[in-house]
Amino acid sequence: MPSNIKTNGVAIIGAGLGGTALALALHRQSIPCRIFEARDANSDILSSGVTLTPNGCRVLDELGILSRIEDKSYFCEYTATKDADDKTVRKVRITSDAYPCYRLYRLALLKEMKAGLAERGVPIFYGLKFEMIISDTAEGVVFQVGDRTESAAMVIGSDGIHSTLRRHITDLVPVYTNLLCVYGHIPAESVKWPDRDFAAGCTILGKPGSLFMVPEVADGSDLMIGTQFAYPEAGRKGWETLASDTASLTALLRKDYGQWHDTAKDAIDELCKRPESILCWPFYSIPKLPSWSSSSGRVIMIGDAAHAMPASSGQGVNQALEDGFSLAKVLSEEWDDEALPSVLSTWQSWRQDKINRIHEMMRVTNMMRSSEVERSKLLQRAGKEKSSKIDMQWLYDLDLDTLEVKLADQRKL
Repeated sequence: MPSNIKTNGVAIIGAGLGGTALALALHRQSIPCRIFEARDANSDILSSGVTLTPNGCRVLDELGILSRIEDKSYFCEYTATKDADDKTVRKVRITSDAYPCYRLYRLALLKEMKAGLAERGVPIFYGLKFEMIISDTAEGVVFQVGDRTESAAMVIGSDGIHSTLRRHITDLVPVYTNLLCVYGHIPAESVKWPDRDFAAGCTILGKPGSLFMVPEVADGSDLMIGTQFAYPEAGRKGWETLASDTASLTALLRKDYGQWHDTAKDAIDELCKRPESILCWPFYSIPKLPSWSSSSGRVIMIGDAAHAMPASSGQGVNQALEDGFSLAKVLSEEWDDEALPSVLSTWQSWRQDKINRIHEMMRVTNMMRSSEVERSKLLQRAGKEKSSKIDMQWLYDLDLDTLEVKLADQRKL
């Protein structure tokens, strides 16, 4: 455990799912912490859901949150892929023997995380935007939030893909992937599905691309439906304009409408009847960063701030949970100040191995979601990928034993 962490504690930037999970994990290790959030306490909105795969569910179980969200979550056992004839071309089990796969609204999960922090007496300070690191040494960190100057033994940024804290560590910035997702919500019963797999979570492969859908609530009655496609970068103001332009979003959904088959058309029709529910999400990624921490080891990034992944991976939240849980474990051990940067580098390398595999998985997912012509070309190039057996155990395993081996090697140095 770094010196003075018990007395000066950890300051967390960002009160989203990653930041609140980190705070719960630190509290579990008896490490004092507090969170600073730029937005107001009542600014959380109901937008869309998150998928919690077994790895994320295990972390939430360890943090005492999983049991609190069971009645709010849709239990996803399989995900299916359908073709333009409504036939199943692939069906994959997405649970593990030990943990489920859940889908629920992000806000429902965040409320439970914040309630857990309140019960544990972990404070969240709202309306205080992180501005800058003033000093960063082995003795601790001085930083500015809003018009206040604060200090802590460590500062950990969980402030998202457009992280402000990242500027202290690297000048690398998010890169647009040239993919835009347009999505919304419909009542599951509003479409006459050919079979129950559709509304239980599936991807429809069509000529223009794919439609993907997943329930958002426990009884499966609220269905998120979306599609992704190539789209030029619009910049921050351009994205804001597009997000508020329901006519343009509806037009994007109906682009190539005539090329979809009847089931997909029915889903698109229902979505377009509810233009106020249609949202967009431009996919950005972060180049692989040389380091997730400063040279002192006292300023660290986790989650999207360190390794953002487009939503097509289905792992953004789950990997932020793994980051926070494993980092708290690392920080709970006895390390002298000189060893801390090397220890964090070991932790990052271990985490990066999994992130790399997820990026490869995401590449295949994006390939399958492209247009029929592009999909065919890419599958021919990929060769074995179409028929290879899907083993998700590597994804669902937290692999903490490997981390322990690597940390044991650090102790010998």
